[in-house]
This record gives sequence, structure tokens and C-alpha cells, in this order.
Amino acid sequence: MIISELKNNIYALSLSIPEMKFEGMWDLPRGVTLNSYILKGDKLAIIDGAIGWNGSEDSIFTGMKRLDIDPNDVDYLIVNHMEPDHSGWISEFKKYNDHFKVITTLKGSQMVKAFYGEDVNIMIVKEGDSLDLGKNLLLTFHPVPNVHWPETMYTFEQNSKTLFSCDMFGAFGILNTSIFYDELSNEETKIFELETIRYFSNVLTTFSSMVEKAIRKAEDLNVETIATGHGPIYRSNPKLIIDFYNRLC
Repeated sequence: MIISELKNNIYALSLSIPEMKFEGMWDLPRGVTLNSYILKGDKLAIIDGAIGWNGSEDSIFTGMKRLDIDPNDVDYLIVNHMEPDHSGWISEFKKYNDHFKVITTLKGSQMVKAFYGEDVNIMIVKEGDSLDLGKNLLLTFHPVPNVHWPETMYTFEQNSKTLFSCDMFGAFGILNTSIFYDELSNEETKIFELETIRYFSNVLTTFSSMVEKAIRKAEDLNVETIATGHGPIYRSNPKLIIDFYNRLC
């Protein structure tokens, strides 16, 4: 697992899964990354915590340990997307923390209860709702339904203008040395162009009309960093991946 400080008090955790079959059907010869984010304000939040696939020993718990974070100190789990690679660790997390609050959309709340029990404390958010974590971390929430699943949303950190986009703007492929697109070699960027096409065609093509709406919403937010759920993070020129997705739609 690669752990990097993305912005002040925002940490990115990238877990690489080598060659595998996506959803048990499609070969991924270059594997896939799962990205999670930890925000350390006066309140502590995890965005899209990742659970390893194919028996990987690493998960969000590995990252918390390396950052010296006690799971019992976590206040919020922000779930942009309910697919198990991003939320499947919640059942285990409940063993360590009985007071956390899940933040998700209305549709997401119904799925949280169905997947993880009626006892989960849920905060339902809608377009433009905000959450102040302290230490200059102010989050707003922006649903982008049917970007893969119907409950999906963006989380946007207002001060750093960081968009946590989960499956949107993602790519297949593992990151070996850096999780930032601007630090990739020319050869690696060419590989990720191909892996972005592979990802889009497998995950998002069916939902292209909704993806177009999600692109417009990202543009309206004037993002400066796109922190994806899969693939590299675009911290210096998010327009690169926005334009690439525009061409794929």
C-alpha cells in the first residue's frame, strides 16, 4: 500500500491488486488500484475505504495502522459508492467502532441498511449539503446517480478544491511507485490511457448519458484535484482526465 499526503490533513491510500478477473469475468492483466482517503480534522473521516480483493491482506485497516489511527476515533464513513470494493469493510469496522456515522445519499442509505444492518447510524445528504470537519476541511456533497450504481455521489473539499470521485474518472492498472498522474513516466501515462479506455468500456459505457452529467457537475465545481477511487490521482491538471472522459462518452 502506498500512503501519501494529498493536501494538508488529507491522506491518500492506494492498494494495488495484481492481475485478476474483474467481477469474475474480464481479465485485468495490469490489475487495478483501490484508493481510499482519510481526512484528519477535529473530526476524522474516511472516504471510500477500500477492502482488498483476491485475499489481499492489505485494506483500509492497514492504512489506519500505518497512520497511527485508532478505528474507534473515526467519526464519519463517507460512502460515495456502495459497491463492496469500497464499502465491504464496514461489517468488520463495526467490531471496532460503535458510534461512527455513515454519510451517503438517500438511495445509498437504503443499501447500507440492507448490506450492513439497521443499526448503522446514517446521515443522508443531498445536493450542496455540507460537513465541517475542522482544521480547514469543509466538505460538500453532490449526487451523481447512475454513474455505475444509482446511489453514487461526489464529495468535494471546498478549501483545497479536491473532488473525491470514487468510480468516476477511474482507470484500471496498478500504481507501483507513485499514485499521482504528474509523477508517472511517459510509458506509464500511455499505459493508463489504455487502462482508462478498458475501465470506461467495462464499467461506465452503459451509463454514458449519466457520466456526461457527472462531467458537467465536476466542471461546475471548478475542481483543482480529482481523487479517484481507481487509478491515478490528478492533483495538478484535472482537465486531462475530464477531457479524456469527454472524448470517451
